[in-house]
Amino acid sequence: MIGWTSPVSPPATPADGVPCVDASQAGERGASAGAVRAGPFGEALRRQRGGVAKFWVAQARHRGAADALIKVDHVDSGTVAYYVRDAAATATTLGDDGRPTEDKIYPGSVLLPADGRIRITITIGPASGCFALTL
Repeated sequence: MIGWTSPVSPPATPADGVPCVDASQAGERGASAGAVRAGPFGEALRRQRGGVAKFWVAQARHRGAADALIKVDHVDSGTVAYYVRDAAATATTLGDDGRPTEDKIYPGSVLLPADGRIRITITIGPASGCFALTL
């Protein structure tokens, strides 16, 4: 779903922007940028050629309830889409042994362009991170 689902304002961007990490080499388990993690960025996402893609986000260390704001910027066209993940919608992940871990993720989907360069900027509470990749 594109649009605002709760009363959240876009975060202030520092004067020098949010530094991005190159997610092109990240695997299916995701990548970290600052205090934010997201994924998957693996081969399946890059081969998908646009459309709805499963995409989870998380804080590096879960610090309590906060909505997650996701900005997907298609660099080549200048198109921007915002997604909000409600703090109440977090899910607990399971470890390899099937037991719940302390890790909390915000599951969901984003809409991706068919190709080109994208920047995904995520803000959860005071934590921000940016991921760049080419589709």
